[in-house]
Amino acid sequence: LLGTTWLWDRVRVSGGAYGGFCSFDVRSGDFKYLSYRDPNLMKTIDNYDGTPDFLRDLEVNADMLAKSVIGTIGAVDKHQLPDSKGYTALTRYLLGETDEMRQELRDQILSTTGDDMRRFAGALEAV
Repeated sequence: LLGTTWLWDRVRVSGGAYGGFCSFDVRSGDFKYLSYRDPNLMKTIDNYDGTPDFLRDLEVNADMLAKSVIGTIGAVDKHQLPDSKGYTALTRYLLGETDEMRQELRDQILSTTGDDMRRFAGALEAV
């Protein structure tokens, strides 16, 4: 959601960067912002700092929520070629990631609400 709305508008369209992204690693809990070929780094950092306010004020309609959930599930369960499947299986094995853990993650994604997105603002402010 952030990458296709707030970051796209602020970092890409208004700021002139080739791209503005964010990423969350569920295994480590690491959340990061990224920009690509960004001519206005300080303004981009200000935009990143404004993300909690954007989330708090966000009015999430059913269509926006559905697109966000579908996009997230698509990233979790993306199509993989055989070599990628092998690497992914190895990584999951080494990390002890079970099918049950993966299903729990899917269930959490599928049950996401607009309130969850707004509450994420507090987590971003805390770091």
